[in-house]
Formats: sequence, structure tokens, C-alpha cells
Amino acid sequence: DAAARLAPLVGSGPGRGHFATRTLAVPCWIEAAVLDGRLPAQSRELHTAVDEFASWADRAADPGAPAQLARCRALLAPAGEADARYGEALAHHEQAGGEFERARTRLLYGLWLRRRRRTREARDPLRDALVGFQRCSARAWADRAAGELRAAGEPAGARPDPEGDPLAGLTPQQQRIARCVAEGDTNREVARRLSLSPRTVDHHLRNVFAALGIRSRTELARLSRP
Repeated sequence: DAAARLAPLVGSGPGRGHFATRTLAVPCWIEAAVLDGRLPAQSRELHTAVDEFASWADRAADPGAPAQLARCRALLAPAGEADARYGEALAHHEQAGGEFERARTRLLYGLWLRRRRRTREARDPLRDALVGFQRCSARAWADRAAGELRAAGEPAGARPDPEGDPLAGLTPQQQRIARCVAEGDTNREVARRLSLSPRTVDHHLRNVFAALGIRSRTELARLSRP
């Protein structure tokens, strides 16, 4: 949804926003578009937007712009280059400050590592992202970082009470999928939300049903209610 709403603002042609507003929206659109997966990283639209942002960053006095630019390039980089790009972004963040944007970069870096099965390496940036968002009182972002940290094999905070949480016996990934489904998401929506393939979601959901002894999404929603 974010990618679709931001695309007209940063795209070409009628309906584009003011240059300043459009440029500031580029990092958010790049992130949303890449995570959505509908535009390939080689897409001309993505790279044109980044080039425009780079031109602005060279002239702007915003100390955080170089870090955001490096983060955009990391999101679009081939697998062999992304690691270095994220490192560059984090180095810029250290110079510029700004807890929230730094936490966003750490979250994306951790997600990138986890999706490449480098789960042990993913935990440090995800842990740092969680702490950063908590310091900023960015609850929704902190929840997202905590979910990624659990998916990387490390519980974020206290473990749930098995007697009070019927999902506590599931794996961290199964819990995330089960809660999304209980909220009414389709498998495809869960896949987009958690950066997984629909086939992976389907596989985990079948295991969730088996582990909980249920047969339907309605039963899962009822079971998940506090």
C-alpha cells in the first residue's frame, strides 16, 4: 500500500508533488517498493528516483541525506555489493546522528541478512534497531524489529507464558504468520508483510494448524483473541 501511494508522488508526469516533498519521499518509496517486490531492483524508475535524490543530497545541508542515499543504494544493490552499501550507510549515520533513521537502516540490514539465512549476523543490527525504536517511542517500528528478531531466533523481551498464550508453543516464524492470519490477512498479504514467499507462508500455516489442532482460519482467529 505504501509503495502504491508513494509512486505517483515520486514518479514522472502530471500529479508529481513539489520537488522538495518528492525528494524527501524517495527513501520511503524505495524501501516500500523493494520490500513489496513488484518492481525489480534493476527497474529504471527506482534508479531514476535514487539519482534525483543523490543530486539533491549533494546540494543539501541535511547531514542525514548521505546515509539515506547509501541505504537506498543498498536496497537496490546486487547481493555481492549490498553488505558494503549497508556498512557505508551505517557509517554515515554515526557521523550524522539521528536515532530513528539509523534504526531504520539497521532494521533493513538485519532483514537483508536474515533473508539470506545469515541469522546469527542478523541479530546484532535487529537488536540495535529494536533499542533505537524504543528510544524514539516508535512503537509500531519497535514491534516490527522485535518480530524480525524473533524470526532470527532470538526472543525480543520476555518469553510468553505458555499457559496464557496459545501460540507460545509455535516457532517464532509460525507465531508471526499465525498472528497475521488471525488479523485477517490472506497468505499473499502475509507474504508481502513478512517478506516471505506465499509458498513458505502456506507451509508454515499448515504446520500451525497441525500444532494447534485446528482446521480453519476462523478457529485460529478465535484462538488468538485475548
